[in-house]
Amino acid sequence: MLGAEMSTADQSRPGRRAAVTGLVAFLAVLAAGLVLLAFQPRTTTATATLTVTPRTEAGAGAALLLADRYAALAGSAEVLAAAQADAPALAEVPLAELAEGTAADRAPGTATVAVRVTLPDRDAAVAAADAVVDRLVAVGAAEDLVDVDPGREASPTGASGSPAGARWVVVAVLLALAAGLCAGLASTLLTGRRAAGPAARDAGHRGTDVEELDDLPGFRDTPPGTATARPAAVQPRTTGAGATATAVRTPGGTLSRTVLSATTLTAASLLVLAAVAVGAPTNRPGDVGLDATAADGAVTGTTAAAPAPPAPATPTPESESTDAAVQPEAGALALSSVPLGTDGVAATATFGGVVLEERAVGLTVTYPSVSLTTDGRRALAHVRLPTYNCLTAEPPADPVAAGCARSITEYADLASPALQVTRDGDRIELSGLFPTYTRPNGSAPSYTGRAYQLAASIAPDGPRREGTTPAAGVVRIGLDSAATAPDRGVTRLQHPG
Repeated sequence: MLGAEMSTADQSRPGRRAAVTGLVAFLAVLAAGLVLLAFQPRTTTATATLTVTPRTEAGAGAALLLADRYAALAGSAEVLAAAQADAPALAEVPLAELAEGTAADRAPGTATVAVRVTLPDRDAAVAAADAVVDRLVAVGAAEDLVDVDPGREASPTGASGSPAGARWVVVAVLLALAAGLCAGLASTLLTGRRAAGPAARDAGHRGTDVEELDDLPGFRDTPPGTATARPAAVQPRTTGAGATATAVRTPGGTLSRTVLSATTLTAASLLVLAAVAVGAPTNRPGDVGLDATAADGAVTGTTAAAPAPPAPATPTPESESTDAAVQPEAGALALSSVPLGTDGVAATATFGGVVLEERAVGLTVTYPSVSLTTDGRRALAHVRLPTYNCLTAEPPADPVAAGCARSITEYADLASPALQVTRDGDRIELSGLFPTYTRPNGSAPSYTGRAYQLAASIAPDGPRREGTTPAAGVVRIGLDSAATAPDRGVTRLQHPG
């Protein structure tokens, strides 16, 4: 009886030792994680809004395009530098840190722009968000088609802290649990190995006193293939030396392996959950916006990579292939159009000056002309971009009178599905990436290697007479935009029949 109690006590000690080891590992890892969390920098995000409101029906489509423009301008160096100069609370904030923490986006389907600024100091973040909105409103005072007004101001009570703290607490707890389980498992394995050595030696010594059982008589009585009753349980035999030979089973071995496997699987699952928590996006408001490369590309209106060389094929606008790798030959679609049918519309618009590129001295500007034909399902647009090099701060209304030097004229043709066209009644909105080409005298058209992200909105601006309606609108190339310019050309909508 005393031996059984000692055996039970010996078996319980490894379990207690493994539990204590796992608890110590859990507390150690959890404490380390919380210490690291305490040294992480804290940030605060403040949000302010502005709204773009159309002044006329023709400006309704322009409001969304201009709202996108102001969302992009919010992170520009010029706007941020002016905002920093306007807000004394930002005097100690580096401009690079302010640019990294500022982002803006437009709510889908609305012309409301939310400006979010993420900084370590709460008051500085609030002041920065309000200052950026004030600067954008000042820029919008020169708009002709829309009003740019401030919306909700940023406030210290409405600012939100960094959500990374809660995430890292979860990660620390998961890692601590995994470490505790692994430490307990390792302790159990080491303890089992130490106990297995003496047990095996004892079993070996006992085996020398056990008489070897001879199964030859049983083989003679019941050779293989003989149907016999189920053999009775083997009874212990006493040898001449008084030792007892018995069959020993260890049912606990299977249970131990099951427990170890379950512990290993649980620890691995906790590690996977911790990795998922670390890799999940933070959805930090300050992360929404343009990075430096995208902003630079938007300023120039070009993509970083040039379009691929044109394919020899000459597709028609009626083609509905979605293979983006197939690009028509330069100028192949210049004389094509989409039949309007019964529900189609044709639009023609000429716009004021848009900045294509800022030079060391002056600007390269263009005065776009856009024409579109669509039957409601297919669409084809043609763009003409006469360019000028001007020694002015803004695109002049008349580049020739302002002394601008005439440069080359670029052309672009784009068909659906690459061309995106939406209609809201008689208002048309189009957008797409337009690869441009030139028409050198005496040679075939050739691509320039440049492509412009262009969007335009054209809406009726008068009564319809004989299928033709006067129109007005706005075009946006990169970050710059311009309204229609009636003195430079015709802007109208034409309906079938």
